[in-house]
Amino acid sequence: MSEEDKQLDGATQNVVTEDGLRDLLSDGYLIEVICNQTAEKRHNSWYGAWIVHAVTKDGQDAKMLVTSRSVFKLREFKTIVGLVSFLAEMGGRLSANIPLIPGRRERHEAFGSPATATN
Repeated sequence: MSEEDKQLDGATQNVVTEDGLRDLLSDGYLIEVICNQTAEKRHNSWYGAWIVHAVTKDGQDAKMLVTSRSVFKLREFKTIVGLVSFLAEMGGRLSANIPLIPGRRERHEAFGSPATATN
């Protein structure tokens, strides 16, 4: 294995796609939402910048959610509506606590399958 392949392999261990996140959630990982930009209300919606990590319950082994394992572009959410929809799709069933200040983090338990109004 070339040095470049080793570096790429090490980097891919710290990222996860949406499908991979579902698998990690079913194994007990949590979703950690991180605010990257101060949220602001414009008309009836809140805008900002949030990214998602998958973390173990002790907060270790963080994996960043990316759009593709080959491109390494972080998946960034620009609206609270989009973020809450994503959390529901990942099986977040209890509540959504969204940090509004950069650097703040909130963890969510989710089950990897979409939430419905009845469960």
